[in-house]
Amino acid sequence: MTKKFLAVLLVVVMSLSLLSACGSSKDETTAGADETTTAAAEETTEAKEDQTEAQVPDDEEETDDEEETDEPEDEPEEVAENDIHVIEAVLGEGATGEINHDPYAGTEGKDYTDEETYTFNDYIADTSTLNWNPLSWETNDDNNMLSFLTSNLYEFVLNADATSWAVIPEMAAEFPVDVTADYVGKFGINAGDVGKAWKIALNPDATWEDGTPINADTYIYSYQQLLDPAQLNRRADTLYAGSFAIAGAKAYFNQGGEAFSPLGVTAQEYLDNGGSLDDLYVDPINLWNAAGYINADGEEIPAFLSVSDETIYSMDGTDSEDADAFSGKMLYEEYLAPGAAYEAYGPDYLGTVETFGETSWDEVGIIKTGDFEIVVVTQNTVENPDYAFAYNFPSYLVYEPLFESLKKDTDGAISNAYGTTKENTMSYGPYRMDYFEQDKRITFARNDEWFGYKDGKHLGTYQADFYTFQVISAHETELLAFQNGEIDGVGLQAEDMEKYGSSPYIRYEPQSYTTKLTFNTDVDALSARGTQILANAKFRQAFSLAIDRNTFASSYTSAGSAGYGILNYMYIYNPFTGETYRDSDAAMAALCDLYGLTYGDSDDAEFDDLEEAYDAITGYDLDQAKALMAEAYDECVEAGLYDGTSNVEITLSVYQSDDIYVKMFNFLNDALQAACAGSGFEGKVALTMKVDADYYDTMESGNTDMIFSTWVGAAYEPFTILYECYCEAGTKMEYGFDPESVVITLTVNGKEYTQSLNTWALWMDASDDTLVITSDDGSESLDFFINYDAATKCAFLGVLENEYLKTYVVTPIYYRNVGSLVSQKGDYAVDTYIDLVINGGLRYYTFDYTDAEWETARKNLSY
Repeated sequence: MTKKFLAVLLVVVMSLSLLSACGSSKDETTAGADETTTAAAEETTEAKEDQTEAQVPDDEEETDDEEETDEPEDEPEEVAENDIHVIEAVLGEGATGEINHDPYAGTEGKDYTDEETYTFNDYIADTSTLNWNPLSWETNDDNNMLSFLTSNLYEFVLNADATSWAVIPEMAAEFPVDVTADYVGKFGINAGDVGKAWKIALNPDATWEDGTPINADTYIYSYQQLLDPAQLNRRADTLYAGSFAIAGAKAYFNQGGEAFSPLGVTAQEYLDNGGSLDDLYVDPINLWNAAGYINADGEEIPAFLSVSDETIYSMDGTDSEDADAFSGKMLYEEYLAPGAAYEAYGPDYLGTVETFGETSWDEVGIIKTGDFEIVVVTQNTVENPDYAFAYNFPSYLVYEPLFESLKKDTDGAISNAYGTTKENTMSYGPYRMDYFEQDKRITFARNDEWFGYKDGKHLGTYQADFYTFQVISAHETELLAFQNGEIDGVGLQAEDMEKYGSSPYIRYEPQSYTTKLTFNTDVDALSARGTQILANAKFRQAFSLAIDRNTFASSYTSAGSAGYGILNYMYIYNPFTGETYRDSDAAMAALCDLYGLTYGDSDDAEFDDLEEAYDAITGYDLDQAKALMAEAYDECVEAGLYDGTSNVEITLSVYQSDDIYVKMFNFLNDALQAACAGSGFEGKVALTMKVDADYYDTMESGNTDMIFSTWVGAAYEPFTILYECYCEAGTKMEYGFDPESVVITLTVNGKEYTQSLNTWALWMDASDDTLVITSDDGSESLDFFINYDAATKCAFLGVLENEYLKTYVVTPIYYRNVGSLVSQKGDYAVDTYIDLVINGGLRYYTFDYTDAEWETARKNLSY
């Protein structure tokens, strides 16, 4: 049996410490409607974009390269022991404060009562993959379409003096009321619990665009469809996952299925505590990198195998050693059983299987209690409900007659074309879809049936009668259209700043994007192209340290700044104080450690304090890069990853071949050459650029070496990012990276806790309330993550971000800031960026020209 166990990544066991104290989309070119899908539901959207800061279409799926190659046999690497560190974990409220409920009044007369006609003209790169089905949307462009067509129970809007945000009811008639005491004995609620059951009075004036009322039955039907296990809706996790998970939603969504739960202890501890081998399973996919293996009958390997299962699985279904054959029993007995070579990995790769039985809707915590009233029951206590419901709870409604008519059942799997054409769309927001022509134009018109135009509470808002998108894919065409007055905003590239950098019409918007280089580290996949040196972590680290991020950001982005962490300064850990994760002591310490900057009172410390050290980070150290590259060369030759003489061309797959891409490619190639200088790689290793519109899918299938990748969103949920973007199967982009293989020991309040990065990240995500992390001696367990105070949460995230970055499977390059021009046709309520409401959006956008007046004026304006 080929020993490819944990083949490509360094297994790290560490005792980590951190200071426990923390210190104090829309497309940027659009006015946009309100953020009518919840902020949390935008979650961490994969930004499949080009580096000119414009959205690009989703990628087409590609197949794996099946060519067999000779490759070295990989053994588990030695465990690396790091310094022992301590987290002092404190329970308590993580984020509290007063919520503003007083909205900005807008401009009198410049609203929906204005009898003139006003149109905001926008652009979009592509419409071929758009999907604005509220239950299954994926991209920022999808979400932008929904922003016109939907309204939330509660909305974030500008506050009265336009300096921050306020929360107001929209589809709700009033703010949530705690009725937890009425549900004791149900949904896991115990006597004395508070903040778990919330009564929501619904707005009785809400209707669909055809005038059909929206009532409690609409919500119940829509949420049943969202969680229907036969539909596998992309947005179902907004109800069953995370700290705001709805009671019973996960069981309902998974009914009839099974789920693997890691033991968290070794096989010996499991058996000593009364566990039975009959109930024990092994995870072969992550343990052995065995995705796609088959048995003799051609059946694909399942997600978990009984440790007594003797069925042979291999690459080709045979039992030959060349085919890497194994069974569940072999994996257990040879690797994970008591006394076996890798027993220590049992806590992550051994587990029990939970079977989800049939679950009725009565067991889900969304209950109709009146024609216009529902009760929502959450798994966890909700603090600050006015904010929490606005941020977390989606008003994902579908129009039942239309939705039912579009269902397509294929062998029990239900798909739906709802929200893909004008005819398949029904609005309950401030606008309705008026026109849709693929790859040409989209028009939204005012939805006269929207309650906000009738209730007298929305005066001063929504002056625009129409909002249009035309399809433009080239930046030069975008600029020309803007200059001609055909579109009313345009994003800028670095080369535009010389001309427009001092324009009075320029606006800057920080964003939660971190653009990074994502590496393929899978030896099998890399060997097919002869680029297996990328599997060496020191090679990737040396490359990272050779990149001058400040120069890159200033040269190739319009307003971006050098990026060093996976989370940028937009991530807020306390929404009521505005404290950012990146500015916390924990986050600063994480990056100082990563880049080797020392501080404090010791004689060898470079800086007096943490903040001074953090401010000195550049991520650029060419001398260290060269030294590491020399070490990487020796390691690669010794491990059989490099023959010492061959030329190696590492493929960087990019979206398109615009000049900006060529410049970025040349910059990175020069950095790689500089790092290789003086090592055995000098003159033998280079980058090659490959244009691939589907480069994300290509990386997901292992068929390229590196790409630019970006995650965006959930700026108020920083603790969910590591799992949901960088560890969770099906979402992480770093092909070959196994988050189970990075084993981390934290010393928390005097006790050591050892888990994989994946388990730590999942615990921090707070989406699995059954996950218990027990101390290594079995005497204590950590509390549920959301119960710790904000400083403690930052401490955990800082440690885990640091250890993830130390794998160098990603190299952060820059944080996105967008420079754009606004048209003289009108402007937003504010010209500065405000969390959660950007600049007020289309709700408060006002026009200086009617459509008729603009046709004349636009020909004589300059920027």
